[in-house]
Amino acid sequence: MRDGHTARVSYYSHPSSLKNHTAVAHNYRMARKDGDITAHDQPLKLSSRARLGDRLHLHSDVRYSGAKLERWLTILSVIFISIAAFEVIAVSTAMPYVVEDLDGKRYYALASGIALASQLFTTAIAGLWSDAKGPKPVLYTGISLFTVGLLMATFAPTIEWLILGRAIQGLGAGLQVVPLYVFIGRFVEPDHQPRVFAALAAAWVLPSLIGPMIAGFLVEYVHWRWVFGASPLLIVLFLPFTYAKFRHLPSEAHPKTLSGMKTAGVYALLAAIAVAALQMTSGLTADDFNLGAYLRIAVFTVVTVLTMRKLLPAGTFVVARGIPATVMLRGILNGSLLTVEIYLPLLLKEVHGWSPTAAGTALTVGSITWAVGSLIQGKISNPVLRRKLPVVCLPVSLLGMAITACALIPGVGGWPVLAGWFVANLGVGTLYPALTVWGLSLTPEERQGQTSSALQLADTVGLAALVAYGGIVYALALPLGRGAFALLIALMFIVMANGLWVARRLQPRGV
Repeated sequence: MRDGHTARVSYYSHPSSLKNHTAVAHNYRMARKDGDITAHDQPLKLSSRARLGDRLHLHSDVRYSGAKLERWLTILSVIFISIAAFEVIAVSTAMPYVVEDLDGKRYYALASGIALASQLFTTAIAGLWSDAKGPKPVLYTGISLFTVGLLMATFAPTIEWLILGRAIQGLGAGLQVVPLYVFIGRFVEPDHQPRVFAALAAAWVLPSLIGPMIAGFLVEYVHWRWVFGASPLLIVLFLPFTYAKFRHLPSEAHPKTLSGMKTAGVYALLAAIAVAALQMTSGLTADDFNLGAYLRIAVFTVVTVLTMRKLLPAGTFVVARGIPATVMLRGILNGSLLTVEIYLPLLLKEVHGWSPTAAGTALTVGSITWAVGSLIQGKISNPVLRRKLPVVCLPVSLLGMAITACALIPGVGGWPVLAGWFVANLGVGTLYPALTVWGLSLTPEERQGQTSSALQLADTVGLAALVAYGGIVYALALPLGRGAFALLIALMFIVMANGLWVARRLQPRGV
């Protein structure tokens, strides 16, 4: 409930979390059945395939669309979410070959992560903007920025132009998914929403499975520019249909001021700038790291922490028990795992000489086992077993990361990457959605939106910041050859291992 309004759900999400999770409704039924969630805490009905960790809001003025318009809304939402998801997945596969062609290897971390930094800003404001002015201007702005950024990357003559295009692409990505979910929450009947959310979940799963292979094929047999250039063609093709159908949906009847968004936007913008600055530092050569560079890293780190303290639950950075520790663990899991994943195609290319298509198989394997892990946790109903998931899943993921690092041993091929990533994603894929259920079970219904938003922001800033720190370590160690990859994986191993201590603080005292 908010402002006394009832009956309408806005379901928020963003594309920085690439993996999809299952059994949301099942998890809540099991948690309530076992006493983890009270009747007061139980959320509204969600899809059994909806993405975990998304944000819920309640509204009034219910104005549901007809069946035909609802069908078009579903189709177009699936198309745009699939395009955004494909770009995130495909770019990870293509980036090693992109930076090589543009003579910008030292900017690998920045080119890979700048979209996350800019998306951090728009993720924080998209929901507030949609609430205040309606989802239409947010969606159209997001599509425009996303397309412009992709076109700039497609025709980029230098690595600097590519990075700028990626930053604009990230701004647009953060403004696309949120309004689409708001449209569904406002104009699709509650009984039909589970079916729509299931379709949107599939829109994330399919690109994660086939995106790496498509990107590898384009890089290997066509040109890497088509990894960026294909999506704008699809957007231009479907945009007229989008406008024609969405113009039948009512605009915001009572627009509100953006005062709340301005405050959150300022903090989010400062955090995004600080994280982007950290990522830019990763573009230095080993010889460029002097006292001034280390001071800049320290300053940008402090700015990031201070600004994110305003956007995340109080006590997150000191790992207070309960929700703050849950939010922190989500950021650790997402950031450490996906930072290594971003570097795997580069590792397989530089160390083992794998082709783009072959290197992309590691990401596909990880997507499959993540989905399997999500299914496994959805079947666990015993509350005692669910509370033991962190102490089981974290060691599994750490084992997978250690196996992955074996691919750096001289004389060993690249196969440990496939085996290790199979194991690592199984562990994180099982624990990641369970943390969402746990966090919401600790949250009163009227604050569940805040908790869900905090989990999403932790995902985004955790990945964006750890990509920056990983890039800095990689840049410093680059003269060591394959040793640079070893140090990067070791850093992320240590970060994830700290999650074992954080996991001990998930339960509030007395629970």
